[in-house]
Amino acid sequence: MINQFIWLNPVALARYGTDEIEQALRAKKITPVQCLQDHMTTVREAYRCALETAAEPVADTRCPLAVDYLKRTYRPPLSYLHIEPILLHCARELHERYCGQGQLTITTPCVPLAKLGNALKLEHTVFIAWDDFAIQHGIALTEKPLHQSPIPPGFFEGLGRVRALASKREIDEYFSLPQQGSYDIYELLYCTQGCHNHAESLA
Repeated sequence: MINQFIWLNPVALARYGTDEIEQALRAKKITPVQCLQDHMTTVREAYRCALETAAEPVADTRCPLAVDYLKRTYRPPLSYLHIEPILLHCARELHERYCGQGQLTITTPCVPLAKLGNALKLEHTVFIAWDDFAIQHGIALTEKPLHQSPIPPGFFEGLGRVRALASKREIDEYFSLPQQGSYDIYELLYCTQGCHNHAESLA
């Protein structure tokens, strides 16, 4: 039997609770794994360094939905950096640790992040939105309502003049203005206040 490992994104953990979700996975012979490195600090530092030399305001590129929508709809003069989201940094770490030991699944809050991860073509590693994974494996848990994202807006606080646009509506309202303000970096979230509202934002 092939060993099955899984990394649970913070949104899935918050929606169900760590104990409940891990118990359900172990019943399916799937072993939850965790990152050991501080990838949040790595990503923040990458943006901080980029801001020091950027000739244009920097766009937060962690959310592929927001970036694709902004480029397609408004095309503002922003610098789009090739800095991978924390989730992909975590996936690379786990791939190095578990490659050759079995199949690694990286769960994501949404399909666009899963597509971004699968484009890396990491050996024996698959990215899949948690909801799709749960359906495929018959995992039915009672979801807790989340009033706040486990990864809320504010990631770039302290890195200069930050403008947070924490929903598609806020992106539209801001970039529809004839003139924008003067900021160093734009924090961009497509789903309202974070990934926990993904289904609501696409409704």
